[in-house]
Amino acid sequence: MDAPLSPYRCLDLTDWRGWLCGKLLADLGMDVIKVEPPGGDPGRRWGPFLHDHSDAETCLPFWFQNRGKRSVTLNLETPDGQSLFLELVAQADCLVESCEPGYLASLGLDAARLEQAHNALVHTSITAFGSHGPYAQLPATDLTLQALCGHMYLTGEPGQPPVRVSAPQAFPHAAAEAALDTTIALYHAKRTGCGQHVDVSAQLVQMRSMMNAAQFPALEQRNIKRQGNSFELGEFRLKVVYRCQNGFITIMPFSSATDSANMVALRDWAHEELGTPAHLEGAPIAELNLFSLLFEPDKQALIVALCQHLAGLFLRHTKEELYQGAVARRILLAPINTMADIMQDRQLNAREYFMTVDHGPLGQVTYPGPWARLSATPLANTPRAPRIGEHSAAVYGELLGLAPQRQLLLQQLHVI
Repeated sequence: MDAPLSPYRCLDLTDWRGWLCGKLLADLGMDVIKVEPPGGDPGRRWGPFLHDHSDAETCLPFWFQNRGKRSVTLNLETPDGQSLFLELVAQADCLVESCEPGYLASLGLDAARLEQAHNALVHTSITAFGSHGPYAQLPATDLTLQALCGHMYLTGEPGQPPVRVSAPQAFPHAAAEAALDTTIALYHAKRTGCGQHVDVSAQLVQMRSMMNAAQFPALEQRNIKRQGNSFELGEFRLKVVYRCQNGFITIMPFSSATDSANMVALRDWAHEELGTPAHLEGAPIAELNLFSLLFEPDKQALIVALCQHLAGLFLRHTKEELYQGAVARRILLAPINTMADIMQDRQLNAREYFMTVDHGPLGQVTYPGPWARLSATPLANTPRAPRIGEHSAAVYGELLGLAPQRQLLLQQLHVI
C-alpha cells in the first residue's frame, strides 16, 4: 500500500532548523530531495557522532532527521546552479527551506522567479521570526527562542534563575508545523492549481506550545510562576516529584477539584506497607480537595504530612514497581523515565515502535519508528539518511535528462 503523499515530490533546502520537516514528509511517502552544497550540509559536521567518530557521514542528528530523503549536491551561488535549481523546481510539488529571509531573493530565486518556474509550487519557509517584522533579520538559537517565548520563565524552581529545556524545542516544533502547513497548502494547490508561500515563524509556534500560559496576563492580570517539582495552588505549594529506589516518580494529588480518591488510595497503600503514624490516625483524608487546600490551612498541613509519609513508601520501591502498583490501584502516578527506560517501555515495544535501519558497513542502528499508524495508507518504511550527493546522478539524469558527461563537467566546475 502506498503512503499518503507518495505521488508528490519535495525539494528540501533546510539546514538543522528545518531538517525534521522533510523527514516527516518523507515518512508520509513524499519523494524528498535534499539539496546540499558541494561538500554537504554544514550540519553534518556537528555532533554527536556514531561512536564519537567525527565525520560528515556519521552525524546522528542528521541521520535521524534526514531518513528517507535523497541527496543531490548543487551550488546555488552560481548561475548554472540557479538554472538547475529552477529546473528541479519545475519537477517538484513543494519546496521547504530555512534560509535567512531574503537569501533566495539575493540569488535571483525570489517568489516571482519560482512562480515562473512552477506556478502551483508550495514554498514553505522556516525561520526564527518569520519573513518580516523588526526581528526578521535577527539570528536566533533554540536557547534565545526559549527565552523570548517565555518557556525559560516557566521552567525551573521558584526563586531560582530560569532554565532551558535541555532538548531543542523551538525549531523542531517549527519544522513539524511546517510539515503540516505544507500538506494543507499542497491540498489547496492540487485543487486550484495555485501555489502559495507558507511563512512559518518558530517564535509563534513556540508561543503556541505554551498552551494557556500566554492568556494569564490578559485574563488574570498575572504571570504563571515557575513551579519546579511542586503543584501550586494560590500561595500553597505541594511537592509532586519524589525519589524512589532507582530514580524519580511524580504524582498528581487530585484528578479534579473535588476528588480525593487519589490521595485516599495512596494513604491505603502506605498503610499496607508502613502502617499509619499516630498524627495521621483518623485524619480526614477523604475531605481533601483543591478547594479545601485553597481556603483551609489545617488541610494544607494535613496533606503535607501525608505526602511526607508517602515519601517513605516511594523509597521502598523501584519506578516499575510503583507504576504497576499505581495502575492496579487506579492512582495517578508515573515514573520519570530516562532515555534508557523509554527504550525498554513495554507499550512502545508492544507496538514495535523502535526499528533497526541498515547503515551498510556501519551496521544496524536503532531508530524511533512510525509516529502514526494509518491502516489504509501506512507511513513509508524509510531507508537510512543519504550520503552527500548520493543520488545526484540518478536525480539529474532522471528528472533533468543530464547526460553523464554533462554532469561530470558540472562537477569539475563545482556546480554540482
